[in-house]
Amino acid sequence: MNEPLFFPTQTQFREWLKNNHTKETELFVGYYKVKSAYPSMTWSQSVDQALCFGWIDGIRKSIDEHSYQIRFTPRKKESVWSPVNLEKIEKLTKEGLMQPAGIEIFKSRAESKPYDYAFRQKELKLPSDFEKLFKENLKAWDYFESLAPSYKKLSIHWVISAVQEKTKIKRLKELIASSELGTNKWKDSKYKKKKG
Repeated sequence: MNEPLFFPTQTQFREWLKNNHTKETELFVGYYKVKSAYPSMTWSQSVDQALCFGWIDGIRKSIDEHSYQIRFTPRKKESVWSPVNLEKIEKLTKEGLMQPAGIEIFKSRAESKPYDYAFRQKELKLPSDFEKLFKENLKAWDYFESLAPSYKKLSIHWVISAVQEKTKIKRLKELIASSELGTNKWKDSKYKKKKG
């Protein structure tokens, strides 16, 4: 099943997962960007529902100027969980939304595996002036905001970890330029971190 499916609401995606999470091995979910005016659940909403059924988001690819797609698959046992998803699980559990498959895969997580530095940071943001500069390029910012939290954190850490201010600015400009082209070095290259 390689053609993306678009879900106007997260409820519809949840229904698909309910019926197919044990049958299918992957699903390409389509998303319409806010500017397209088409109804579409958000990436964050789709991750919430996937977590409930033990699935995980992965590769993101552009479809056209109005939409993009993300590949979802069943999560592997003993995989490492990012702080963002751990917080989501806590929230989903309190709301009574977690399903047996999601609970089982969560219990099997590899708590002992070390996180990458960026994954360990619960809150990692660009300085306000950097973010303002980034947002001036709407196309680049829209792509960056659609990335999984792990890739965003790795990108931000790369920018702000530079010692000299001029190096930080240089890296920020590189990040903006690549985002405008719809690419991210952490997601698309050999530097990509395996989430499991």
